[in-house]
Amino acid sequence: MENRQMSRTLKWIATIVVLLGTVFCILNLAEFNDRNLGLMVGIGFLVGGLQILVFGAIAPLMQRRQEDGAMAEAVRK
Repeated sequence: MENRQMSRTLKWIATIVVLLGTVFCILNLAEFNDRNLGLMVGIGFLVGGLQILVFGAIAPLMQRRQEDGAMAEAVRK
């Protein structure tokens, strides 16, 4: 149950961060260069949001795998 709640929370956070990144990019798209701080922040939010989304999908799987390994070890003893 905790895995699902953590995953759902991370997906919500990732969605908000990606939406903020999209808004920043759209608002600062007029001057498209590397000195445009708003555009760079928007791109950073987009990349960060995608990383949060990936972590939200992988973390519960890794935790479940670790718990399954601990159960298998307990059964062996």
